Amino acid sequence: MHRFALSRLGPGLMLMLALVLWLGGGVGVNARQMREQVPLGAGHILAGGEYSTGGGITVAVELRNLSGETGLCGIWAESERLPAYVRHDRGGILAKGSIALNGQVLTHDLDFLNQVPPSVSYVGAPAGCIRLDRPWRDSDAKGRLEIRLPRRELRFGGGDDRGGGIRIRFTRSNRANPALTDGSVLPASWTRLRQRTLTTKN
Repeated sequence: MHRFALSRLGPGLMLMLALVLWLGGGVGVNARQMREQVPLGAGHILAGGEYSTGGGITVAVELRNLSGETGLCGIWAESERLPAYVRHDRGGILAKGSIALNGQVLTHDLDFLNQVPPSVSYVGAPAGCIRLDRPWRDSDAKGRLEIRLPRRELRFGGGDDRGGGIRIRFTRSNRANPALTDGSVLPASWTRLRQRTLTTKN
């Protein structure tokens, strides 16, 4: 069997590979989603992003020791008053998000998170969990957990880079809980998300 030498890539490809690994913090860890939900603990961290038109998304995540394996549990919430064209895009944000511990990416997909209504506190909220193919380490409890959400730009009604149409940006927020902010100037009855659509996943 022939071994592939990295030196054959050339300086240009080597630089690109190094940049990808540096930005991503690694390739992530294999994970298995747990079917049951658990109450979110008080040790979770919060992060989120906001739309340029107002409103946003909050993510809360905690690290857990699951019988000697590393686990991640968490929830996400979005502003109740968001226009439909923004609300329908939230999947693209979560699917491209990631969670890192001490700079090392643990997962590249946040679809395991359970959606809950926006709240001042998420302690006790039903959280979705994944079990990572990674042994728990005692130092993990004091590690630096980080939620990374991608920047995103939405365009509606045509237009291009020179202008035209509607352009909405989603960026990281300095607010701890952006889901509590209003996301539309339209009447609440037109945009408010009904409670029945926020029921937990089975």
